Amino acid sequence: MFGANAGVRDEVGFLIVHQRYSDHLFPGTSVLHTRLRYALLIPWLYQSLRAKRPIPKDFAQAFIDIEHRLTGRLQFDDDGGEPDGVIGGEVYPRAISQPPAYVYWTALAKWGLIGTRPDGRPWSRPDMTRLLTAGSKRSMHDDDGKPFETAAWPITGLIDPPIEWDSDGKLTLEMSAKEKEFLACKLRAVRSPSDPSEPSLLSKLVGQPLDDIVHCWGDEILGLAGKDASRLKRAGQAAALSAIGRAIYAALVESLKEVRDKRPQDDLHRKDLGEVVEEWGSQAAALDFAQFHDDVGTLPAPVESALRETLAWVRSRKKDPTALLNVYERAEYSRKGDRARLANSQFGVERRLEWQGEKHGFAEPLHYRWGNIKRLLRDLEGVA
Repeated sequence: MFGANAGVRDEVGFLIVHQRYSDHLFPGTSVLHTRLRYALLIPWLYQSLRAKRPIPKDFAQAFIDIEHRLTGRLQFDDDGGEPDGVIGGEVYPRAISQPPAYVYWTALAKWGLIGTRPDGRPWSRPDMTRLLTAGSKRSMHDDDGKPFETAAWPITGLIDPPIEWDSDGKLTLEMSAKEKEFLACKLRAVRSPSDPSEPSLLSKLVGQPLDDIVHCWGDEILGLAGKDASRLKRAGQAAALSAIGRAIYAALVESLKEVRDKRPQDDLHRKDLGEVVEEWGSQAAALDFAQFHDDVGTLPAPVESALRETLAWVRSRKKDPTALLNVYERAEYSRKGDRARLANSQFGVERRLEWQGEKHGFAEPLHYRWGNIKRLLRDLEGVA
């Protein structure tokens, strides 16, 4: 979550900052997103299942089956398919735990591809199964067992799938001009979560050239952000602070393993900490913590303490992070319990013994799903 090569490590809890800024700036997106056409493929699957005859006895299993079959049609092989971004394509025909409908469900709701329930809440995937089972006008119940007053089919205004949709042939994730225009219109209508009268930053990026922009808080994006510019700038400062925090964590583990556990270590991460501070320290030091707190809301106390203390340490221009050990130890323990590496216990010794500094990725700023955003919006290339 900390960069393209950093995996999903979140030792002290900075991921919550990543999630909250990402959800505000790029509503509906996920680090699991690959290609934009899935936002059409999934509703088309539901439409196909609704029209299926004979009517399936088990709609939940029927959807699993046709979704799995879709992966096979997309999988790249000698007969065609899609070489880039097929969810589950590398392991097909094995099933996966996070299939496309799971991955894109929030996006479908946030981007207006699936309507809301009569009570104003978003439809869930189990709701959709019950809708299919009961029929669009019958009495039915939601996830809480409460009856819906009416239950109109929530997928409306969707463009038709291509002619080849109803065949068994290969499909790709490339979109037609009509599909691009449809999804561009949907994305341009996505509003800011904090002010529905304002367009989201995501909506403003549709049709923009993004491939060469390394970070979403760069000057090019700040210039497009409008009222979100200040928030976006703070997001960049918080990303820089989190990079330093992650470098501090690794340096502390490396130091404890050498000093406390008497196991000599190369100073890979202690050296990296100095380089990360040199690269990101000025940007991190500029963060207004009160305004940052307003942006992201309440944080777990150990995480907030770690961020506050890290900011103070950066501003002090100190080199040795040892004074931060206690606050980082508490933050890590609050997340991982006896799996915490910084713990002053036998469990901590054992976890540090397993830790290999050369295999622990070097620190990078939070990326706020920027790589995913660029890949999704690249699929709209050519849209006016």
